[in-house]
This record gives sequence, C-alpha cells and structure tokens, in this order.
Amino acid sequence: MTKTLNQYWGRFLGNLVNLYYLAFFLLLACLIVSDVYYFGKITMPETPGIVFAIFFLVPAIYAIKLGLEVMARLMELLLPIIVIVYVLLLVLVIPKLEYTKFLPIMVGGIKPVLAGALPNINFPFGQILPVAFLYKYVKGNGGGDGKVGKGGNTDFIKYCFAAIIIATILLTFRAMASAAAFDEESLKSLTYAPFSTIRAIEIGNIIERLDYFLLGAFYGTTFFKFIITYYIICEVINDVIGKGKPANYAVPVAILILVLMPFLLPRFDLILKTVNPYLFVSLPIFFMVPLLLYITIGIKEKRNSRGNRGVDG
Repeated sequence: MTKTLNQYWGRFLGNLVNLYYLAFFLLLACLIVSDVYYFGKITMPETPGIVFAIFFLVPAIYAIKLGLEVMARLMELLLPIIVIVYVLLLVLVIPKLEYTKFLPIMVGGIKPVLAGALPNINFPFGQILPVAFLYKYVKGNGGGDGKVGKGGNTDFIKYCFAAIIIATILLTFRAMASAAAFDEESLKSLTYAPFSTIRAIEIGNIIERLDYFLLGAFYGTTFFKFIITYYIICEVINDVIGKGKPANYAVPVAILILVLMPFLLPRFDLILKTVNPYLFVSLPIFFMVPLLLYITIGIKEKRNSRGNRGVDG
C-alpha cells in the first residue's frame, strides 16, 4: 500500500514539474517565433507578420515529424556554413568600425553595464535549458547502453559546451561591432543594430548589401533554436500524457504557439519590457534544472550499472 502511494505521489509530482517546465518552454517558443514575426515585419513592412510565422512553423513541423536524427543531421550540415558566413561578415565590417566609440568605458559606473548585461544572461544566452532537457531525451533514445553517438554522453556534453562558448563569442563580437559602428543616440533608435551594421560593408563599390547573408544566418540559427525547444515541448507533453510519440503532438503544439504568440507578445517593444521580469522568474529554473538533471542522470546510471551486473551475473 505504501509503495503504491509513493508511486502515485511520485508520478503526480513528476507531472506537476513537467507542466511547470512545459509552460516555460511554451513562453520561450513564443519568444523565438516573435523574433521571426516582428523581424519579418521590420524588413518587409508590407507583408503581414503571420506569413513569416507560418512559413517558419511549417518546416519545423516537418522536422519534428522526421525525427531527432534528421534534425541533428540538418544542423550538422548547415551550422558550420552559418558560422563561416557570420565570421566573414564580422571580419568584412571591421574597416567601417570606430573603436573610439567604446570610450569612455563605464563613465556612468557599473550599474548601466549590469542593466544591459543581466537581461542577456537569459535571452539569448540563457536559452540552454532546452539543450539540458535534450540530453535527457537523447540519452533515452540512444539504445540500451544509454550512449549518445560514438563517444557516448561525454561527447554530447563536450559538443554542447563548445557550441555554447562559440555562440557566446560570436554574439559578443556582434554586439561590439554594433557599438563601434554607431553613436549612442543612433544605436538607441535602431530596432536591430547588427542588421544595420552589416549594411555598412562596402568593398570597392561593387560588393555591398551583404545584410541579406546576416538575415539568412539569423533565420537559420533561430530555426535550429526553435526546433530544439519545439521538440522538447512535444516530448514533455508525451511524458505527461504517456501515449503515442512526440511527432503526434507537432501540429497541435505549432497551432497553439501560433495562437498564443500574438496574445502574449502583441508588440515588439513589449518583448524588451518583459525581458527583466522574465529573467528573474526564470533564474530559479536555471539553478534547479542542471542540479535535478545531474541527480537524475546519476541515479539512472547507477540503476543501469546494477541491472547490467545482474544480467552478467
């Protein structure tokens, strides 16, 4: 009786936690789609934003239907190209930058620096939570030995950390390039400063308007970020319901995101105003999840090792 009661409460608490994180991931997915929605309206103001959102979600649904391995292969193929394009654009814009615009440094003290830096801890830098959950589901899909790929769990963690470090460096240099390209007042008036920064590239009056390459990189990286979050949402729903498979929930979840996004984020400036509270609400999540995942992984690995010893015995 006690064992049954413990199993019931364990299942109840597990589903409660899943629902909590499901709400978080839905908000995160809406924020990512809002990037495409509002950025599309900025670059092509005559086109309704919903068109960009639909054309973004349809390939994402197809990716979830094809499965995790196909998604991983697509990223493996395109991400190196996107990174190379990104780096080349940053290198080509260097002659147009004025580094004196960095000065004076911290003239207003440390508070303005922290006010600008803290929100970025969460968005975009803090969006590693789906990757942490992805570890759990990839591990579960990796076969009886629980290994991911050729090198197992170690390779997964190593490549994830490498990707996070590279992304952080690229985003940092992108922000520095924008700061060195415009004065303070102009920078405040720009909706998406990196896009305007890349427009300054001009080589021999022949090669110019390379901002569309940045646009391609933006949509590519945003798509990859979204399908990871989107896949995790489908996995969490599958965990709660316990029937079918993640691909079965792809279309309903996409429709839910498409309907929720305009209501949660009806204006672009609202995204900027809600970043700080979003940060402080989600800080406990970022503190708890790595710890909980670490404990869960440790327990599962101990159970697997005991099970293997029992079979061998």
